[in-house]
Amino acid sequence: MPATAAPIGRTPDGLPIGMQIVGPYLEDRTPPRFAELIEQEFGGFTPPPGFA
Repeated sequence: MPATAAPIGRTPDGLPIGMQIVGPYLEDRTPPRFAELIEQEFGGFTPPPGFA
């Protein structure tokens, strides 16, 4: 099964929170495309403070 991960926010301590997106059998392009849409809504990845 195709899968990818996407950042969706931060904890109160500033650590990143992510979600795993699993797509249907033989639909390898679905999870990355959905991750792109999630990134547009949540702003994408930014390094935690002190790790830039």
